[in-house]
Amino acid sequence: MGGSRRKYKQSRTKVRVGLPKKNPKVLKPAFTIPPKLLQSLLKDPKWDDKGTVTQNYSSFGLLPDPNSLTNSFQLPDELNDSGSDLEEDDLKSALGKQRRDGNSAPPQPLTTIQRLHISRLVDKYGDDFQSMMMDIKLNPMQHSVATLQKLCLSYYLYKNKNPLIVARK
Repeated sequence: MGGSRRKYKQSRTKVRVGLPKKNPKVLKPAFTIPPKLLQSLLKDPKWDDKGTVTQNYSSFGLLPDPNSLTNSFQLPDELNDSGSDLEEDDLKSALGKQRRDGNSAPPQPLTTIQRLHISRLVDKYGDDFQSMMMDIKLNPMQHSVATLQKLCLSYYLYKNKNPLIVARK
């Protein structure tokens, strides 16, 4: 009779080929703090025994309850204004805050397939977004009225900047 396959597999050593050796002496940080935020934390905050936990966490730039985040990024009050230089414009647009120039981020150009679908809807319905939403044949993704408005805005903004049309000429 033959031996156990499981016992045979356990007795064999596993050879690892081509894997780099790990150096335990070199420790990489788990995350890095952005330099602009790091500059604001250089004032060396102290723990206040008489203050509340929320106030102490805020003085260190931390959130007392991370589950309290809804749609806005919570920073201490001196950093939480809409004109703060600590946040980049892209971060402000993602968080729904006002950018330095006062506008939100410009819409992204549409893909070729999106351009094709939106052009058919615009040709048939013009600016009637409610009818566009109800048309299940030309709107197979069942986009909402707001999504169709954004797609049409992007379609009109980048209509003449189509790279495929420029390449064909």
